[in-house]
Amino acid sequence: MRRVGFIIFVLAISAALARAGEPPGYADYSDWISWARVRPGVTAGMASSYDRSGGNGDYSHYAWPQGLIDYDTNTIVDTIQGPGVIYRFWMPHLTANRSFPIRMYFDGEPTPRIDTTSDEWFSGAMAYFASPLIDTSAGGQVSYEPIPFAKSIRIESANKALPPTGWSSNRHYYQYSYLKLPPHTQLNTFTPTLSPSQQAARNTTVALWSNAGTHPDLPANGSTVLSTGVTSIGAQRFISLASISGPGIIRRLNIRHDSVTNTELDGLTLKVAYDNRPIPAIEVPLAAFFGAGYNRAGYQSLPLGTVGPDGSYCFFPMPIRDAIDIKIVNTTNAPITIDAAVVEYIPGEIDYDLAYLHVQMISDVRQSGQLYHEILSTTGRGHYVGNLLYLEQPSYSFFMLEGDEVITVDGVQRQLGTGLEDAYNGGYYYNWVGTLSSEPEGVMPPSATRPLSGILHVHRELGVDYARADQYRWYIADRIPFCRNLNVKIENRYSIAGAQWTSVAFWYLLPDQPGDTDEDNDIDLTDFAMFQTCFGRDAACAIELDINNDGKVDLADYSVIQATLSGPC
Repeated sequence: MRRVGFIIFVLAISAALARAGEPPGYADYSDWISWARVRPGVTAGMASSYDRSGGNGDYSHYAWPQGLIDYDTNTIVDTIQGPGVIYRFWMPHLTANRSFPIRMYFDGEPTPRIDTTSDEWFSGAMAYFASPLIDTSAGGQVSYEPIPFAKSIRIESANKALPPTGWSSNRHYYQYSYLKLPPHTQLNTFTPTLSPSQQAARNTTVALWSNAGTHPDLPANGSTVLSTGVTSIGAQRFISLASISGPGIIRRLNIRHDSVTNTELDGLTLKVAYDNRPIPAIEVPLAAFFGAGYNRAGYQSLPLGTVGPDGSYCFFPMPIRDAIDIKIVNTTNAPITIDAAVVEYIPGEIDYDLAYLHVQMISDVRQSGQLYHEILSTTGRGHYVGNLLYLEQPSYSFFMLEGDEVITVDGVQRQLGTGLEDAYNGGYYYNWVGTLSSEPEGVMPPSATRPLSGILHVHRELGVDYARADQYRWYIADRIPFCRNLNVKIENRYSIAGAQWTSVAFWYLLPDQPGDTDEDNDIDLTDFAMFQTCFGRDAACAIELDINNDGKVDLADYSVIQATLSGPC
């Protein structure tokens, strides 16, 4: 398998470039198999109101004028060179109600194609923008209407004067999440009306949103369904849900756990290994993986949920090249019974640019002086698709939600947020503040779930030293690509010492990189030491290093490794 690493890499790049002419936007949601597809040459970014000084005043900051702006003036939010697409626009509900102007200038044009206000945008009064791609929940408002630009986009707004002291709803919080596409990408710049093909694509996406909980893809022809009935899993034992040899793709995974207690859910671990590798790509307790149990709301998001006809579901595509092994492991000292499980897969060759799904749980107790909770740190080539985050502390305060998320790609900080609840499309402590906005779930909602984000359980009780927030957010069309490494973290400095932070990160990773002899998805000193040992010898020394398959390990192979390390995404 490793011998064809370079061939796989070249084919992945070629296939992706061939697809680059397909118009991005709505199709990025409905093309289910491409949720797993690596996209070379794509970079993620976000324009936000974060405090440029590193403090906690994450509002009323702009590209121009700079600094915290407390007076009335026009502003430039950001200028982004294209081609690219803005996939997400978020503001707190209270902020949007303040009618901040939004002007978007496309491709260097002198007049804006979008000239509106925040309240018009989020009320669905602008162009074809409407529910469910525009939504209000948990104190936040978000728009997932794609906004493409062929050459560039300049976003302008305005600042409103702030009082010298005290809180004001004039604080301008915002986030615009976008992807910059390869220079050759052909796409049409935004217009206020949709073509028939664009309207059809939007209709498909709306149907996807409206039917979250059903599989995002068309019914599969020729799929195989592996079913497990009521089964008792012995103490420290496991059951196999699927052991598949040969290429294909897992279409869905369902586990029914109606009769399983919270403690038992924590004791049952989902374990997935690809290609007979000793280290599993997924090894996470069922409660954390699905967002199940512990008084969490039943929910239906696009890729994951707990309310489905076959129980909790995972619809993230899981490509297979050689083999896959899916187990449930009982890590406790007593037997546990599950109600049912289903694995559906489609056998057959897969595209070489489809990556493997990885899932990892990190849990820590905040220590005094700790600044961040790390959600994910990984190496290789792939993209990040989101997380679940569970937070609780023995304190009444919701100040724990002040932390900003920080996403660093290949050593470059790409996204810096404005608050924990903002990262999950909420606002103002999930609408648990003194000044409240009307929300579909009402004020101080215990839960509010949507196709791409939601809160599963929020709790704070006056007079009780306890606060909790469980939430999720998925990056589907706006998945964040990385070439060599990725780090995702969130500030936990505003929670008290002793607060419990648990995250479950989901990402895709290509299984083969030229020169990765130890298959740890990182080309490092270990791999270069092997190259030095085998240099000038035949391929038998380390077949993985004969990347061009000419029977020897030499400078030609080394140049491919270097190109992999320094080449574009």
